[in-house]
Amino acid sequence: MPDKHELVQLDKLPLYIEIHQQNNESDVAPHWHQSIELSFTMRGQIAHFIINGVDHHTHPGEILVINSQVVHSVRSSTSSCSDLMLTMLFPYSLVLQVFPEMDQYMIDLKPLTELSVEQIAQYHHLQALLSRITETKLANDSEFQNLELTILSYQVLEILLKYFLRTRDNNSQLSSNLLITGHLRRALDFIQDHYQEPFSLQDIADSCHLARQYLQRIFRQNMGITLGKYIRNYRAQRAYQELCGTSHTLTAVAMNNGFSGVRSLNRAMVANYGQTSMQIRKGSSAPDSGD
Repeated sequence: MPDKHELVQLDKLPLYIEIHQQNNESDVAPHWHQSIELSFTMRGQIAHFIINGVDHHTHPGEILVINSQVVHSVRSSTSSCSDLMLTMLFPYSLVLQVFPEMDQYMIDLKPLTELSVEQIAQYHHLQALLSRITETKLANDSEFQNLELTILSYQVLEILLKYFLRTRDNNSQLSSNLLITGHLRRALDFIQDHYQEPFSLQDIADSCHLARQYLQRIFRQNMGITLGKYIRNYRAQRAYQELCGTSHTLTAVAMNNGFSGVRSLNRAMVANYGQTSMQIRKGSSAPDSGD
């Protein structure tokens, strides 16, 4: 995920495409974004893909769609070197360009057993397109790769919009959600800008111009996690990346990610990854720091 919630880092494509493969067991904390997300399990399984409180256990060929502003998270994403998954993020602005009425609808991609005959055919068409996108992305040997990926991705979006839309139950709720989303985005931006520094929950509330109790309440209701736990998880994720990607000492990793010392860093690592900092470092390909 990008460093900022809702900020989709686009490179040469109008959308975001990422391939997940091999032993990629890091969890994804509860989060949301404006973009519409699609997850395709090509091989293997995702043990726990939690969307708006519903726990999905995916199997090969399964497609999940996460609508704009819906809280979701992943636990134990892959467990085998043969696993292969695809994530696509369609920026909401892009969706509105091709379908300006999107605010009135949501994508409703049900399990195969609940689809109509026409929808089942389109689901299989989606599977074929997503497999081609995955293969094209992995090949990385064509000067026309970005063009091919863009064309295939627009075909995926076309099918989703033509065959899997349903009217939103309450359009007024969308406006309310947009206001709350703005508050949450400011809180998340503050955390992600200042996670290396000491700060209090009141500091976050002040940056959002909200009462601390109100911010804590809407954060838990909409993110599915307390504000304090989100901060600890976010710091742990950033520390995990540093442990695996650098030779910084454990003390430096702790200080760089807002922890008071190695002891508090270890507590967070064990809570989030089941291993101490040293165990994570030894299991990664990072150079030995000698710490």
